[in-house]
Amino acid sequence: MQLENFEKLEEKITKAIKIIDKLRQENQQISSSYSGLADQICQFEEKTKNLSLENERLKKELKEKEGDFKQKEEKIRRQLEKLLEKLTFVENFE
Repeated sequence: MQLENFEKLEEKITKAIKIIDKLRQENQQISSSYSGLADQICQFEEKTKNLSLENERLKKELKEKEGDFKQKEEKIRRQLEKLLEKLTFVENFE
């Protein structure tokens, strides 16, 4: 009877060892996956940061170009007014 108990204990220990080995493998896979995901998160955060900086740069550039455009528009408007004044003067002179 004692031998039978030892055999059952041996079976249980063998099963436990197999389960522990399986859990270690799964733990290693999970750790590797986690590490890979952590790297991806870092990359995404870096890309997000770079895109935010690029977005801010483009906004600033757009604002500058809008200012340039308004200045040119105003200059053209003034030139057109002068030309219209000259045309009006010429029309009134005739």
